Amino acid sequence: MGLNGVVHVEVDAESQLELVRELNILSTPTTLILDSYGREVGRAVGAPKREQVISALEAIRE
Repeated sequence: MGLNGVVHVEVDAESQLELVRELNILSTPTTLILDSYGREVGRAVGAPKREQVISALEAIRE
């Protein structure tokens, strides 16, 4: 599966506390999967497995 159009962004939770609170992130790392409209469609607490991320991305494409 190609990952065209997928963007990975890392945010430093310590320097972005307002955003962390707004997104209700309670532990790090937390991975959010957003659709093209910026809506959260998936979340993984801890380091997600590659298969989990690809599965979540495939669900958005359908």
